[in-house]
Amino acid sequence: MVPVMGNWFGYALGAVLGIIGGIVMQAIGSPLPWYIGPLMFNAIPALAGVPVRGLNMLRPVALPVLGVVLGSAFLPDIFANAGAFVFALSLIPVFIVASTSVNYLYYRRVAHLDPITSYLSSVPGGLNDMVLMGEQSGGDSRQIALSHSLRVIVSVVGIAVLVVLIAGDQTGQAGERGLVAFGEVPPLELLILLGCAAFGPLAGRLLRIPARAILGALILSAIAHLTEVVHTAPPTTISRAAQMVLGGAVGASFAGMHLRVVARSIMHGLIAAVLAICVSGSIALIAYLAGGMDFFASLLSYAPGGLMEMSLLALAINQSVAFVTIAHTMRYVIVMFTAIFIFNLLHKRD
Repeated sequence: MVPVMGNWFGYALGAVLGIIGGIVMQAIGSPLPWYIGPLMFNAIPALAGVPVRGLNMLRPVALPVLGVVLGSAFLPDIFANAGAFVFALSLIPVFIVASTSVNYLYYRRVAHLDPITSYLSSVPGGLNDMVLMGEQSGGDSRQIALSHSLRVIVSVVGIAVLVVLIAGDQTGQAGERGLVAFGEVPPLELLILLGCAAFGPLAGRLLRIPARAILGALILSAIAHLTEVVHTAPPTTISRAAQMVLGGAVGASFAGMHLRVVARSIMHGLIAAVLAICVSGSIALIAYLAGGMDFFASLLSYAPGGLMEMSLLALAINQSVAFVTIAHTMRYVIVMFTAIFIFNLLHKRD
C-alpha cells in the first residue's frame, strides 16, 4: 500500500510542479511555456532527489492530441515557397553527417567514450532505437539516453531563448496567439478533431510511419484542415494539458539519477548538445543565405531536438509546421537507414 501511495504522491507532485512551471514560463513570456515550464520544474527537483513522477500513462492520449494541434497549422499555401523548401530539405543529409561527426569526435577525443557509445550518442535522432542498439552491443545505455534527452532539452530551451533574444515579441507565444475556447469550436468540428486523435495512431500504424501516434493524427488533422472540412484549431486548454503531460514526463525521467553519479555524463551531454545546435545554426544560415528559407524555420528543421518538440516550437513562433515536420521525418528515416549500417561497421571494429 505504501508504494502505491508513494507513486500517487509522485504523480501529484509532478502535475502540480508542471502547472506551476507552465504559469511561470507563460508569465515571463517564454515560447512554448506549457512544455518548457513543466519540463524544467520537474527536471531540476528530479535531479535533486525529489520523487517526482511523470504522467506517462497519459502519453498515448497526449501525443495524438498534439498531432491534431500541429495538423491544424497546415494551410493551403504550405508549398508557396517550394524552391527554398526543397533546397533546405536537400541540406538535411549534410546536417546529419556534420552533426554526427562533430559529436562523435567530441565523445571519443574529449569524453573518452568507446566507439559504440560515442556513435549512438551522436546520431541526431531515434533515442529508443539508439538505446536499444547500445544495450545489445555493450554500449553505455545510460550515456546514450542522457545524450539524446539532453539534446532535446537544450534544443527546446536554447532555441526558445535565442528566438526571444533575436526576434522578441514578433514571434508570438505558444498557444497564446489565437486562443481557442471550447465554445468557439463547432460541435461537429470538435467531433472530427477527436476522431483524428482517436484514429491517428491506427492510421500511423497502417502507413508504417515513424512516431506514428503523433504523425498519424497530424496527417488526419492536416487533411481535415487543408480540405477545409475543419476551420478551427483544438481548444487551447487541451493543447496546454497535452504539452504539460509530455514536458513533465521528460523532466521527471531524470528521477533516480543522482546528480553526483551522472554529473560527468550530463556535462558531456550538454556540451555535445550545444555543439550540435551550432552545427544546426550553420546549416540553417546556408539555407537562409543561399536558398532564401526563413532562418528560424531552417534552424528548427535542423535542430537536434525531437519532431514533436521542434514542430510545437515552430507553431509557437509562427513558423512553417509543415516544413519542420517533413524535415524531421525525413531526417529520422535517413538516420535509421544509415545508422544500422555504420553501427555494424563500428561494432566489428570494436
